[in-house]
Amino acid sequence: MADIAIMIGTPQGARLLAFSDERKAADVAEAILRRLDPLALPAPLWVQCSDHALTQRLTDYLVGVQAELVGM
Repeated sequence: MADIAIMIGTPQGARLLAFSDERKAADVAEAILRRLDPLALPAPLWVQCSDHALTQRLTDYLVGVQAELVGM
């Protein structure tokens, strides 16, 4: 299991999340992004994990979610 940290900048302040499961991390971070006002997107985000491939996958996924939301 990997320790995953995700920080998302929101208008109300930074949200710091910690997970040991990639899918759970993606689900919760996506839910936060989807609740943001579209004018606050793209929100700054930061993903850290000792597994570089996992870090890149999550980052790419969350950037994609934001691109989808901005394009709506």
